[in-house]
Amino acid sequence: FYSFVRVDSKRGGSESMSVSDAIPADALQLEEEQTGSTTIGALWFVVIAFMFFAQHHTCDAYFVPAINVFADKMRASPNAWLRRWGQESVAGATICALGCNGPELFSNLIALYTGSDAGIGVVVGSEIFNLLVIIGCSVIVAPIVPLHLERIPFTRDCIAYAISIVLLYGALRDRVIQFNESMILFGAAIGYVAAVYFTQDFEDWLQGAAKASVASTESTPTSQGQIKRGNSFTVQPGTPSGSVKVPHMASIHGVQVEVEEIYHGRIVDGHHTAPHGMKVSATESGIYTKELDPKKGFQLESADGALLGPKLAYDNLKEVIVMGFGVIELEFEKGFMGGFLLEHITLKLTAATTADRDELLESIKANAGLAWVHRYDATVKGSWEHLKHSLADKDLSVFLKIFFCMPEFLIDSVLRITLFKCDVKDITKENRWPVCFLGAMMWLAFFSYCMLECANAINANIPAIPTSFLGITVCAVGTSFPNAVASVILSQQNKPAAAIANALGSNVQNVFLAMALPWIIYSANYNFQDIPQNVAGIQEGILWMVGTLVLVVIFVLIPPGFCALTTTYGWILNAVYLVYVIITMGETFGWWPPLIK
Repeated sequence: FYSFVRVDSKRGGSESMSVSDAIPADALQLEEEQTGSTTIGALWFVVIAFMFFAQHHTCDAYFVPAINVFADKMRASPNAWLRRWGQESVAGATICALGCNGPELFSNLIALYTGSDAGIGVVVGSEIFNLLVIIGCSVIVAPIVPLHLERIPFTRDCIAYAISIVLLYGALRDRVIQFNESMILFGAAIGYVAAVYFTQDFEDWLQGAAKASVASTESTPTSQGQIKRGNSFTVQPGTPSGSVKVPHMASIHGVQVEVEEIYHGRIVDGHHTAPHGMKVSATESGIYTKELDPKKGFQLESADGALLGPKLAYDNLKEVIVMGFGVIELEFEKGFMGGFLLEHITLKLTAATTADRDELLESIKANAGLAWVHRYDATVKGSWEHLKHSLADKDLSVFLKIFFCMPEFLIDSVLRITLFKCDVKDITKENRWPVCFLGAMMWLAFFSYCMLECANAINANIPAIPTSFLGITVCAVGTSFPNAVASVILSQQNKPAAAIANALGSNVQNVFLAMALPWIIYSANYNFQDIPQNVAGIQEGILWMVGTLVLVVIFVLIPPGFCALTTTYGWILNAVYLVYVIITMGETFGWWPPLIK
């Protein structure tokens, strides 16, 4: 029987003390009995998947919309400095980054308070998944290869990501996080925001210098207001869903409206730098520009302009939502994967008057087929009506109705009970966006806590699977899955550069925000004490972060050209992630020794 010596500092003596005296009886009983069940542990995987879905739904339904309202208000500000903060590039690197990295941030924060090893693993695992899988899949499904990247933003993000890895390694090298180390990481986040803020100015300066050089050589005056190639769509890193809204003036059934394309999935498409007009008509087969073939169904712009591709058929129009102030929202949905909608776009039509809206609504009803036409209800009643409509939808399989519609109803109902008074999707409540933002933050924190507890429950029932492994693999993939799905869709629509820029930008802010901010909050809450971070596999994870970045940089430097990626490189990146998972599993289950002890 093991024993140890307890020293009494007051009396200067010591006494022998058994383990049973030092360890609580319930802890001894738990350790001795080891009553964990593999079956119960497997069921906890289902629960943790539900938590992933809850995090994603909270982000997409409340967290990101509140962020979008903030960006819109900054963009409409009369102050020039505030207007620039509303630009997608700057907003995407600051408050909008929370929309992409919210689950990782709250997972790390909650893990600090619960003592879980999974929190920091979620962030590190997401970094590796984003760089290998998102970039790899984006290149594989891209319709045009080799894929050419924008040189200056790509170089900027690679340098920032390399700096974030160096700072993270320096902070974790001694296995404790000091407050000043957290502040350095947070300061680097501010530096990255400044770099994004002035990137366009830098590009304009380079472009001006190049024009001046050509003018001095050819003695030919340059034209004013020339549009730079590639600027019709601007890719912004780390921006969550919906924050890029592309306004168009259109005429539908003779009613002049403004159309906004709103993409869902916590990762965004590019956007037009300025509004442009178009003529839009409606027929039995869909809505289309009058120069195009009506058989193509819905087509808002050019062949690659719409976020969901060249056409949106009426067959995919699932809902017509009547809002206030002359607004109608058309919800197009198509395809499912793992319970997530693969393609989801909202078209927000704003008429000048309520009468114009009602006239347009009647025309849409005549052509919308089986689409559900209703007014938006932010209460639980709205969630119940949505469930009833989904269950009656003959296009949805029984599997999706049970494993997608029912969980969505449960999550949405809970969120609506607490947030219906500040739901910014109801445009009459947009001024309440700070309350919606804070409420969504609280729910994200709660679902992150539940996710980490599920990881602990899996470990308790299947002790061979440590929480650190669950964090760096299962939880990391679960929180990043919506980003990966959205990236594949963007790439299929010939916009893979948007997905790649978001993957890199999101990784930078994952370190600078999702790690640094929880460390700052936790340390300040405990008198700025050092935070132990001796989590198994983290240093090896950082080594993988370095290796994957180096691999991507090598691929863009070697043929077929500078800043170009081929399909072969995409398959290699995905294969490397598979190797990473296999190596991590082998180390976890003792098949071979770890690369770094």
